[in-house]
Amino acid sequence: MKEFGLSAIVLEPGPAMFYLTGVRWGKSERSFILVIPAKGEPAWVLPGFEEMRARELIHSGADIRVWQEDESPYERVAQALKDRGVAAGRVGMDDAARFFVFDGVRKEAPKLDYVSATQALKSAGVDLTQPAMGRRGKQ
Repeated sequence: MKEFGLSAIVLEPGPAMFYLTGVRWGKSERSFILVIPAKGEPAWVLPGFEEMRARELIHSGADIRVWQEDESPYERVAQALKDRGVAAGRVGMDDAARFFVFDGVRKEAPKLDYVSATQALKSAGVDLTQPAMGRRGKQ
């Protein structure tokens, strides 16, 4: 990640999240996001009503930040970035992230420079052309 000048990567459910964490999650209108900093522990941002199910699946990173229906998940993402010292610099966005997620994060953390995380993810061994498969290649 550092070799690509990234301070963090933001992922939505998809091949990269599954490959890197083993967590398979379907996309919905309620954002489920993983923040992977260059330094420090990852942070998960997810809907409050999904917390118990998510905790059963998440095995890397104990920082789980829930948001309620009347709250913004993107505020939680921005705070997770800030808590990890990412207040300026480049953040890689997973190409699997939907525009409204990117836009929400960008509005909450406007001083960051957002770029594609594709090259950094490929260098980590993620095959973005394949369905969401884990490290062992199992569906």
